[in-house]
Amino acid sequence: MTQLSTITGEFQNPDMEAAFQADRLPESQRHARMLFLLSALLNLLFLLSDWRFAGTPHFWVAVPARVAVILWSLACLSFSRHMVNFRAVERICFAWQVATAIGVAFLVSSRSDIAIFVLVMLPLIFYLVVPTSFRGNVGGGLGCGVALLIGYMAPAPLSPTAPGMVMAVLILHCGMWIAIARTNRLQRKAWTASQMAQNARAALASNGETLERMFMSVPIPLLVTRPDGTVVRFNDAAARAFGTEDDISRVHMLGEGSTAVSGTWGSLRDCIAKGQEIDNCECRIVSRDSAVHDVLLSSRPIVIRGEDCILSSIVDITARKEAERHLAHLAMTDALTGLANRSHFMATLTQAAGATSRTGGQMAVVLIDVDEFKRINDSAGHDAGDALLGAVADRLREAVRPGDLVARMGGDEFAVLLTRLRTATDLDTILARMTDQLHRPLSHGTRDIDCRVSMGVALFPEHAGDMADLMKHADIALYEAKNGGRGRACLFEPHLLERWQREARMLERARDALIHAPPAPWYQPKVDLTTGKVIGFEALLRCVRPDGSIIMPGEIAAAFEHSELGRVITERMLTQVLADCRRWQDEGLDFGHVAINVPGVELHDGSFPDRLLEQMAAAGVPPHRIELEVTESVFLGRNAEVVERSLHRLSAAGLSIALDDFGTGYASLSHLKQFPIDIIKIDRRFIHDVETDPDDAAIVRTVLNLAYSLGIRTVAEGVENPRQLDYLRAGGCHYGQGFHFGSATPACHVPPMLGWNPAYETLGPA
Repeated sequence: MTQLSTITGEFQNPDMEAAFQADRLPESQRHARMLFLLSALLNLLFLLSDWRFAGTPHFWVAVPARVAVILWSLACLSFSRHMVNFRAVERICFAWQVATAIGVAFLVSSRSDIAIFVLVMLPLIFYLVVPTSFRGNVGGGLGCGVALLIGYMAPAPLSPTAPGMVMAVLILHCGMWIAIARTNRLQRKAWTASQMAQNARAALASNGETLERMFMSVPIPLLVTRPDGTVVRFNDAAARAFGTEDDISRVHMLGEGSTAVSGTWGSLRDCIAKGQEIDNCECRIVSRDSAVHDVLLSSRPIVIRGEDCILSSIVDITARKEAERHLAHLAMTDALTGLANRSHFMATLTQAAGATSRTGGQMAVVLIDVDEFKRINDSAGHDAGDALLGAVADRLREAVRPGDLVARMGGDEFAVLLTRLRTATDLDTILARMTDQLHRPLSHGTRDIDCRVSMGVALFPEHAGDMADLMKHADIALYEAKNGGRGRACLFEPHLLERWQREARMLERARDALIHAPPAPWYQPKVDLTTGKVIGFEALLRCVRPDGSIIMPGEIAAAFEHSELGRVITERMLTQVLADCRRWQDEGLDFGHVAINVPGVELHDGSFPDRLLEQMAAAGVPPHRIELEVTESVFLGRNAEVVERSLHRLSAAGLSIALDDFGTGYASLSHLKQFPIDIIKIDRRFIHDVETDPDDAAIVRTVLNLAYSLGIRTVAEGVENPRQLDYLRAGGCHYGQGFHFGSATPACHVPPMLGWNPAYETLGPA
């Protein structure tokens, strides 16, 4: 709201006040000229009346003063042509006020009755008639009043009524100040109102044209329709989208003449016809070229010339919806193979489980892992790995039935959802077809890539009613397939879950031991059965808890073949064993050698031999001091060539290789020729009853004869009594190890054990 001064009644904003004065300039100019002209004419008439003072002293005062006022008024009238702005009007009016006030001051010195009238009237004229600002009105009126009082009272003696006249003039001026302020305020309020009305009329006058231009230029199709769908108005965008400027009949799609894909279009059309507000409703419409478009529809009821209409906007979101569908497809699809991804598979699995529960029957989840994928990637290159994954995807598509879902879960892992399984034969047939398809070699460039997979299968609802459990059970079956030799399919069975849980507990126990009971080597002596001398030790893992209890290797057996834990445990054992060997060397002890168990996870790593030899060199331990014990399982699988290279590398460096638990695994006798085996360790299960069980005795004799024929030394594990020792010595076994010679003990107890074994001395020579 515009602020007015409470004292002057003028605008507090100088720009507003200047605009007001500029707007009133023609009126101010006209009033000023009229004032100057009337002043000259009236004073000319008064000059004629002043002749009554002829012959008096006042005559020679009145006539010159009157003539001066007349002449100055005419001069100001002449100067009025220079009043080009309000400031110029004020300056000329002020000059007229000064000259007139002085002239009239001389006239009222006569103290006549008319002088008193002029004393009151002239200041009123200055206040009410002179077209100046508040300061000009007040200044002129007050200055005129003072001048007239001086002229009236200057001749002596003073009238007794002079004080009262002064008070009366003062009251008059105060009243005029208030009146002028009020008048100014009313004038400016009226002017402000007129300006607003003028602006409103101008805006109203241009509003129609502006709105028309805006309506036509909006790039979004806008339609004004009647409730029956008849088009009242449309803009250029609507004409381009739905028809030519002369033919836009196709926009009847907003009413009953529309063609809609959505099944809810009828209710939407009814809402529009009823004049209900609609915001961003997604629907599909047909344009003039019969193309289907996805649009966002918004509508509002409006009144045009007293008629109820509907204003609708139509935003074409076809490109956005296509992009959303494309992104949704990408979000649910594997980029490399074009198969469904994990998210898509899990969502479909949940839906399929619900459908299977309602209709009955079975479905299966098959998890598939490409065997030796990392080796293929490393040896043939990532392009070959990608080609192999693509081939697996294509072959899976060919092997499954229409309606079955194939997905890539990540890396080299795939999954297949088999629904509508009626019998176990259905599953066997599909798995056989998948195996045949997937195990065909892949030609890539100039080489053939061996393609083999392992598969784990779990059935719903037989094996699990929960999707998380179903996937876990299929994963357990896959784990069993890979551990059982790979390249095969394994169906989940409850005992696999029990074993998996047992191994999981072992891994958890191993992780806890690494933190709270760090692995340490305890040494069990190995004795020459001929001389009874300690010829070396086997480093056995022991984890001593803070309370003194010991975690034995069997309690964490699964950790030794774990890709992470197995390496950590082996690394810690090797570090401590080499440190103990170096200390015994420095003390001058002849401890022979120390045998260390090496898990397959290390031997499958081609860098293990170099790492071990570097550690030994750094510790200053010569190769003949270390013996590596391996189990027959490391010879199996598709990493056998890596194991063979590693063992030959270590054997060539001077380390002895011992085959542990011989006869309990699946190794072929050809492995004794293929791999550099220096020592065969006869498993304790055959030694335990060797003197009473003919079968065990026969196995032990066979192993001893075989080793003798191949020139391989033998070590008997688990020797616990003299009878076993006698049998082994008689059979030609080289070394013995067991409680009869001593149990595993910390490194600090090794020095006293070196030399002749007391248990052997009590027996005498063989």
